[in-house]
Amino acid sequence: MKISGWIALLIVVLFQFGCSDQKAELPDKGVSYQLNERRKNTIDSIDYNIQLDIPSKKNEQIKGIETISFNLNALDSALVLDFNSDSTHIISVQSEGDEVDFEVANQHIIISPESLKKGRNTLMIGFMAGNLSLNRSDEYLYTLFVPDRASTCFPLFDQPNLKATYTLTLSVPDGWEAVSNGSLKSKTSRSGKCVFQFAQTKPISSYLFAFAAGKFFKTNKTVNGRPMTMYYRETDAAKVERNKNEIFNLHAKSLSWLEDYTRIDYPFEKFDFVLIPSFQYGGMEHPGSIFYNESALFLDENASLNEKMARASVIAHESAHMWFGDLVTMDWFNDVWLKEVFANFMAAKIVHPSFPEINHDLRFLLAHFPGAYDVDRTAGTNPVLQDLGNLKNAGTLYGAIIYMKAPIVMRQLERKIGANLMQESLGEYLKTYSFGNARWDDLIRIIDKKTPLNIADWSRVWVKTPGMPEYMYANDAGNGKYVQKPDSVSNRTWQQPVGMKGLGQNKQHYRFPNPDGTAYGYFRMDSTSTDYFFKHYNKSGDSVLSKPVFRGAMLVNIWEGFLRGDGPAADKLLRDMLRTLPKEKDPLLTDYLLGRLQSLWWSFLSDENRAKYQSEVERVTWELLNKTTDKGIKKSYFRTFKRIAVSQNAYTKMESLWNSTLVLKDLTLSEEDKISLAYELALRGTGDVKGILQAQLDSTKNPDRKARMQFVIPSLSQNEKERDAFFESLKKPENREKEAWVLDGISNLNHPLRSASATKYLRPSLELLQEIQLTGDIFFPTRWTNATFSGHSSKVATDIAAKFLNEHPNYPYFLKNKVLQAVDIPQRAVRLKR
Repeated sequence: MKISGWIALLIVVLFQFGCSDQKAELPDKGVSYQLNERRKNTIDSIDYNIQLDIPSKKNEQIKGIETISFNLNALDSALVLDFNSDSTHIISVQSEGDEVDFEVANQHIIISPESLKKGRNTLMIGFMAGNLSLNRSDEYLYTLFVPDRASTCFPLFDQPNLKATYTLTLSVPDGWEAVSNGSLKSKTSRSGKCVFQFAQTKPISSYLFAFAAGKFFKTNKTVNGRPMTMYYRETDAAKVERNKNEIFNLHAKSLSWLEDYTRIDYPFEKFDFVLIPSFQYGGMEHPGSIFYNESALFLDENASLNEKMARASVIAHESAHMWFGDLVTMDWFNDVWLKEVFANFMAAKIVHPSFPEINHDLRFLLAHFPGAYDVDRTAGTNPVLQDLGNLKNAGTLYGAIIYMKAPIVMRQLERKIGANLMQESLGEYLKTYSFGNARWDDLIRIIDKKTPLNIADWSRVWVKTPGMPEYMYANDAGNGKYVQKPDSVSNRTWQQPVGMKGLGQNKQHYRFPNPDGTAYGYFRMDSTSTDYFFKHYNKSGDSVLSKPVFRGAMLVNIWEGFLRGDGPAADKLLRDMLRTLPKEKDPLLTDYLLGRLQSLWWSFLSDENRAKYQSEVERVTWELLNKTTDKGIKKSYFRTFKRIAVSQNAYTKMESLWNSTLVLKDLTLSEEDKISLAYELALRGTGDVKGILQAQLDSTKNPDRKARMQFVIPSLSQNEKERDAFFESLKKPENREKEAWVLDGISNLNHPLRSASATKYLRPSLELLQEIQLTGDIFFPTRWTNATFSGHSSKVATDIAAKFLNEHPNYPYFLKNKVLQAVDIPQRAVRLKR
């Protein structure tokens, strides 16, 4: 770089960012809110033309050339592009064909305004693509740029309110497929490579730009005039054939429903989706090219009703994003919940017609309330709408409050203003901000204009403050009802109706709060009513106890009371659940009960009590596994049995199922089931662990599942030093690239059966958390901490976490919350275990 150019650049950087003691302040790493606002007000009409040459070997660098065109309306400061990769990866920068001076610093490319002009500018940048967000495997790669990871691959303005058009050309190894947001314009061969040229996209945010390339199968289908293409890697042809039509049909139904509801046609040019093994999320809503976790859509033959519902929901969720998130995008990532709540809220509506046999109020209750409570009851809870000073921390905003609580909040809003006004307001919101950006308060203003209600005040409590209300029974002059307890936030009132169902003497002796499951909060139940509920569970002919939603709401209440020390002791609750399971035929409630049974078993029962109840628990779950005629419920009992069984008799049954010497009627075990059984057998350490794992590895046909097994097997070793070496290997970022594989391994290391030898991993796991946030994808910090602590229920483990946080008083707020959330159940287990 020329000296004169550097001096000029120094002057403009000083001018833009201020100076202190005559030293220039460079822009912070990431995208600060200030930089976001500056660029939003000075740059528009952006177009990216990107060419990438992808080699066949994943360790070879990807060469790239991009042309960035944009309008610039001010020259009073340096232009800041984002590029979070090695500074040497920028080869050249040209403006209008001339080389320009630039500086790479703090994950940015800084260009002096003397090299630019007001109006239309065109920059051409030669670069080597960064690998952090490319998810490269030997046979395929795919991008995942949310929330701010596009800049880890190529230079750009990486913020959601600078929407742009993208034109992509990919040169890939011969025999590979490629897919991106735009439709395919041409596919040619050149020098032994395939060149895919994609059409220019409509304006989208940078985190929504995407491409995938590799050895994929693909299949096409047109449903009701809508052509769609599915890319996938699953090698089980029978599984693909069994699932593909339903996958296409669910997409078609979702899109048609959304067009009817919004009165806006599908906003983008084409509709493809890619099914990826071990994908980090259930799905990612890239317009025109949705990415899914392959196992979430290709279901096994014995898929439970919950799994089928989950598939329909994730398809509806990602389809809804085409309007809510893609067509209209949040202005800043503190409103990331806005796109997620609309997608979840719409998904719950969309799946109703596809599953008429399902009680959808029960489904909504069990899919949202328990997960939201799991965070809102902890010391690490947060508001739905959070503050965000820098985009580099946006990934930490994601979690159960966004995905579970926010849809509850949205349903509260719809009930408050009415479904018709809600639909009308959302339609106006989408049309007003089409292909643009908006905030939550923009929607609130639209609604407030249409209703005399003070929606802004309601929003302040439900959206902008953390936590959950608590309710207690009060008998005021004989008029018994549940009332809100004094709140932790001064004068805060949660505006919601709270009902109560009374049974027994004068309809008051047994009291059941929130019987329809619509109110949000902790509703304390007395022990007499709890005992009555379990004693008369699902009593035939009873107009209340036979209602699935009522049973679900009471089970949620009782579990919350148990965790807070207000409910039955762990061993009594276990006995109640064992007596209740044979009475429950609803698959959603069965799955909920089985999940709570497993939590009780591993976290809240002492070793002595587990030994005391081992025979009964194994007997009940095994008998129900054999007796039930519902294939989905049968699979749920199978999964529970293999997770809690430890006796020699149970081990023999599991081994016989694994090696197929025992076959149960209507229980078809997939390759994934056999792998899972092999893992559970290895964790028990009773038989030939190495032989079982090797035999399963040899028999696994799918190459992606085989590779995953090879990675995970060391975490299952009976040799503690081998497990230690596996954990040490995870300290290197390159060994954490396959996050789903890593989480398998971490869960194995910290399994309850091995928790005593795994406490040594807890402190190092916490010490890695900040690095994991920077190098991993958005859910990885939460999943890392949860997988680390979920197998622990000792004071030693919780003390390690407490000591770590005490020694780091300035630990990042968002990550501190993740730790507090992860240790909440272990801390409660320490207090309640018996």
